[in-house]
Amino acid sequence: MIETYRRQLAPFLFPVEETTVYSDIPGVDEMPVASREHKAITRSDTGALIAIQRNSYKLVSNQSIIEPLLEEIEKLNVAYYIDPSHSFVSDQRMRLQLTFPEYTIHDGRSDIALSLYLHNSYDSSNGVQLLMGAIRGICKNGMVFGTVLSKFYGRHTLNFDLSSVQRMLTNTGEKLPVIKHRIEALQNSKVDKSVRGDVQRILGQKITKYIEQEEEARQRRAENLWALYNLCTWYISHKIQMKMRADYQIRTSKIFGL
Repeated sequence: MIETYRRQLAPFLFPVEETTVYSDIPGVDEMPVASREHKAITRSDTGALIAIQRNSYKLVSNQSIIEPLLEEIEKLNVAYYIDPSHSFVSDQRMRLQLTFPEYTIHDGRSDIALSLYLHNSYDSSNGVQLLMGAIRGICKNGMVFGTVLSKFYGRHTLNFDLSSVQRMLTNTGEKLPVIKHRIEALQNSKVDKSVRGDVQRILGQKITKYIEQEEEARQRRAENLWALYNLCTWYISHKIQMKMRADYQIRTSKIFGL
């Protein structure tokens, strides 16, 4: 199955390496001097500089976590696919979304398939991060279930492994009813001023303005917290830059307890 996705994964798997950082110091015979505290992260294939890091930084390549992750998932014999809707890659950072079409819940309007989001960076914008979430079928709204599902986080300065992935996915079946119950609770909860205040304070004025415009166009306020949540996730999934979506999705999960 990994070979099936080899072409799709190719942009994520570019080779990287550590190289010495040199600097020109006036008065030292005009010769470059190697830094003792820093190193450069570069692309091996193009030589492009990606980032300057302290020596304590542990280089973790995209390839070294993507391939083992897929191997762990394939041991479980579950269907999955690489979902482009919330995946992206640059020299500095990446986010890979894997969606599991057989693990779904229904909110009365659409199937919501469980997804896994793998993050990595070479510029210290984030460490290795593994989040469980979902993707809504009818509009590709991305969701992160940071409250009701476990998450894995590893910093580049520490050792870590992906041994928790199998446990995370194995327990997914047991946790789907928990997610469904939480969705039903949101569907049965009215929107109050405090939640709207949290949305504006935590997610910002642009999302708040979008919600107000949508409610005015529909000539009704969001009928419950689940409706408000989906207004937030639609905006994040369609209007927020790809590299910033994860942060907004995590914040939204905290506001609504998902």
